[in-house]
Amino acid sequence: MSTVFVTGGTGLTGANVCEQLIARGDDVKALVRNPDEAQALADIGVELVQGDITDADDVLRAAKGCESAIHCAALLGGASQDLEDFRAVNTAGTTHVLDAGKAHDMRRVVALSTGTFFDMTGPGPREEAPLLANPPDDPYTVTKMAAFVEVHRRAEAGDDVMTCHPGAIYGPGLVAERALHRTSFNRVLLAALRGRLTAYLTFPVTWVAAADVASGSIAALDRGLPGGRYWLSGRPEDEVSTAAACNRACEIAGVDHRVEDLDHRTAPKEVLDTFGPTLYAIAEAAARDDRPPRTGPDPTHDQLGYEPMSLDDGLRLLIPWLRDLGRF
Repeated sequence: MSTVFVTGGTGLTGANVCEQLIARGDDVKALVRNPDEAQALADIGVELVQGDITDADDVLRAAKGCESAIHCAALLGGASQDLEDFRAVNTAGTTHVLDAGKAHDMRRVVALSTGTFFDMTGPGPREEAPLLANPPDDPYTVTKMAAFVEVHRRAEAGDDVMTCHPGAIYGPGLVAERALHRTSFNRVLLAALRGRLTAYLTFPVTWVAAADVASGSIAALDRGLPGGRYWLSGRPEDEVSTAAACNRACEIAGVDHRVEDLDHRTAPKEVLDTFGPTLYAIAEAAARDDRPPRTGPDPTHDQLGYEPMSLDDGLRLLIPWLRDLGRF
């Protein structure tokens, strides 16, 4: 048993990380801005420490006494993005956690990242994909890429730090309002189940259940290699468009409504205004890319034993949770 520092604990991934760590007997300290909104974490035994990821002193204080950290806090890409806000959370926040890990002599820090800045068109496993020569310039991608570079700069200098790269995360969460945040894929799936979503920007989406992202992140904490890059996505056969996933959810839930794929080239300005720069950049890149099928060695599976559930199984967890909340 050890004490693990978790950031973003009220978010969908962070809450699942806290829940799984507690279930296996670890102590957990979570940095939260408002403890009143994190009661669900306290109820399962998480120690709440009030503070903000953008404040280095808050992070240093909250992390005291922890042997390791899983850094989940992030601002996600939405329709409206302010670069300085994203930089303060995604880039500086990551630096604060890394600095706290160093100051407190932590065994390891695992940072949650993304996959929007990698070139996936070449051969070999995704874990070895190079950075894009000309990555998208939306604030989310810019700031998450800067954080990734900083983590791996420190790894090369000898620090025991690594990154995990989730796909599109969905599924139940302990803090319902955060799990259904307006930028979440849960919110998109719920809109389809309610019949309120008619079309969605089309590009291949690597769907992954939040429980799998949490278990993969904890496996990286336990068995990952310093400087490792671990791809926490769903099964290859479940890499489908958002509309396809929404329609699968509707089928499982017994809802007649269906969602159509929307090509970003049909009305570029309207699509950009509706879906925001991050999703638009992903759709634009996907239309240009000819991605090879995922074959060959899988370092994430081989090193971590990572085995994600199917999209259908994940939706069968999500749908009753939404119904229990009275959301549809």
